[in-house]
Amino acid sequence: MKPEISQQFNPTTKEKNGFSLLAHSMLVRTLFIFIAWLLVWQVGRLVEYTEHASVWFPAAGFTFSCLLVLGGRAFVPIMLAAIIITIWNGQHYELGLSLKEMIWGGFLFGLAHIFPYWAGAKLISDLANKSSENIPRLIVSFILVAGGCALLAAILVISSLIFTHQMPVNDWKTTFLPFWIGDMAGVIVLTPLFSGLLIKLFPNPNLTLTQFTADGLGSYRQLLYKLTLNAVLIVVTMVLAFWTDSFESSFAIFFLAITHMWIATTETPLFSVISLAVTSVLIVLLVHFLGLMDHVMVYQFAINVIAANALFGIAIPQLKAYNKTLEDMVFTDTMTGVASRYYLEQKARLDMNECQLKATPLSLVVFDLDDFKNINDQFGHVAGDEALRRVSRAAQENLRKTDTIARYGGDEFIVLLPGASLKDAQVITEKIRQAIGQILIKSVSLSSSFGIACWQVGDDYMDLFSRADQALYISKTNGRNQISAA
Repeated sequence: MKPEISQQFNPTTKEKNGFSLLAHSMLVRTLFIFIAWLLVWQVGRLVEYTEHASVWFPAAGFTFSCLLVLGGRAFVPIMLAAIIITIWNGQHYELGLSLKEMIWGGFLFGLAHIFPYWAGAKLISDLANKSSENIPRLIVSFILVAGGCALLAAILVISSLIFTHQMPVNDWKTTFLPFWIGDMAGVIVLTPLFSGLLIKLFPNPNLTLTQFTADGLGSYRQLLYKLTLNAVLIVVTMVLAFWTDSFESSFAIFFLAITHMWIATTETPLFSVISLAVTSVLIVLLVHFLGLMDHVMVYQFAINVIAANALFGIAIPQLKAYNKTLEDMVFTDTMTGVASRYYLEQKARLDMNECQLKATPLSLVVFDLDDFKNINDQFGHVAGDEALRRVSRAAQENLRKTDTIARYGGDEFIVLLPGASLKDAQVITEKIRQAIGQILIKSVSLSSSFGIACWQVGDDYMDLFSRADQALYISKTNGRNQISAA
């Protein structure tokens, strides 16, 4: 997720992004969150396999999303929904509690449920705003925070249920693990999807998901093909578990981690998030309709593993792009676009070894601009930077494909000419010298001085560079704008 603080709400643009009532009315927004939370909670209850624990708990993902996208604006509607659902539970499970006791129990449940996810959402939001470009770090942090928040929520909610006499003390042993894993599944699987929907619907979200939604869904044909393939695999593995009535056969569901890694590394992030949500919903529904409650813990863990695997998969292309950026920063001079000094030194050592093995020549040219300081002093550093960029281009245009030019520092450049004898190097260098002489900066012609050295048996890189640098010094002392050889 590439989070960023959104711009101020613009009514004309909001019509395109969400419902106008949600955009303009705080009451409607509060009512929307309240009703949506109750509906999402009831979806989780459909696959409840023990009191207070279901295959997954989508309300946890919705709460995390609301607090991540809306912050404090989500507190009141979620708290009200928690109280209402507690009253409903009291009637449904025939707990024999008074209305006052259920309201108090609902309030404690709301606090126990909201606080861990608010803390986690705040942590992710702060981390995102500090390192918005490091997407892999955000994804890994989200997975870890989701597990930690779900664990804390399980502890606090179960404690509140016991304290308010909604759960017998001894039930915590059988309830705690499925409660925690179900909450974690709801957060990891559904938070990205719910967050995207909330950002579309609500004005002034705390975060945006531009980094994840910019590429859209990609090919709809691929979407249909891969979703269908995934659905077939789910149905086959779960029907197999149903027919064999074998606990071991239920573990075949973990093979879906492979298909989701494939999707995550070949499709857009939005595609991956949607496919993950579809997969999880299908698993949950089949657990319910096929009566696979005896294997429910396997499917709970599978949902979490598949989701974490898919999110890691989303991070891989981002990590590769990030590493490519770092590599470019190390190997490329950012101002001129030519190679960096570090890159040339590494390549020179490789080329020197190859020349020694093949007994072929190699030359090194060092050059700099004459009176470059006067250009900076007279016309400013912007003009000086432009001079360096144009000199770099002029030199590159007169090099062979096998040659390398690097900026050594300031206005000094190094050219590596593998396979070039002294005569070849002089011809190439003269072309560069003449090309630089054609460059005008504020009506002032540029000129450069050059030093050439040829590789000799026993030379290391510093020996070769030192001789070329000494030859450059000779060109400078002899009047500049000329070529000297060591």
